[in-house]
Amino acid sequence: MALFTDANVVSLDDLLEFENSLVQVSSTYNIDVTTKINLAIGAVGDRLMLWLLQVGAADPQWFTRRVIGLSTVVVTSTLHRWLCFDSLSRFFAEAYNAQLNTRYQGKWTEYEQLASEAADMVFMSGLGVVYAPLPEPGMPFASVQTGTLLQALFVQTAWVDARGNESALSPVNGLVLSQPSSVSVAVGAGTVVPPPAAIGWNVYGSTTANNLTRQNATPLPAAASWQLPASGLISGPVPLNGQQPDFYVLLSRQIQRG
Repeated sequence: MALFTDANVVSLDDLLEFENSLVQVSSTYNIDVTTKINLAIGAVGDRLMLWLLQVGAADPQWFTRRVIGLSTVVVTSTLHRWLCFDSLSRFFAEAYNAQLNTRYQGKWTEYEQLASEAADMVFMSGLGVVYAPLPEPGMPFASVQTGTLLQALFVQTAWVDARGNESALSPVNGLVLSQPSSVSVAVGAGTVVPPPAAIGWNVYGSTTANNLTRQNATPLPAAASWQLPASGLISGPVPLNGQQPDFYVLLSRQIQRG
């Protein structure tokens, strides 16, 4: 699971799972979907931060919460649905205000209600947090040399800790190799400072944009690079796709409703 402060915790693709007409409506009425997503993340984040500051000792990180913010909060499936529904509610509110179309008003109301129900589910199930967060890495840095591979290569990276926990995957870096090549991959360009909990990083690769698998047997040091072997990619383990919560903070109903 991603952390709340990771980039792109909600994407257009996530929203399209609920509304496949989103791109058409966005184009017709010139609505920026990314702006609506960011507004939703900001609004939900403000509410989560307020709750966490008020629950006191129920939050094991309460004494440092003002410093660490939401960097230890995990985007569970229920929290992710809340973010998606809030984003869609804001999107259709603008679509309705642009044309006063009752169809969009209905969707605005529907998603507003769904967002409220998802928020209640977060309240009932608790807010997941981790003690040692592993933020999502940035775009992997790849360089191409002469070698034997002649096809596309897609790579992603993830920080890993001593217990084998992984961060959410980095964005995909895709390369199209027009001549026989080899590729080296680093977790980022230049000097990269790993998260305090990280002991290294993993690299995932594939010749397609999907089904990437781990290519290293043991975690790579932050300053190290991974080199594509002459034998090509291996079919390694699949990604863990982020951290699982270490603890769930139960939120006060009075605070949640306030």
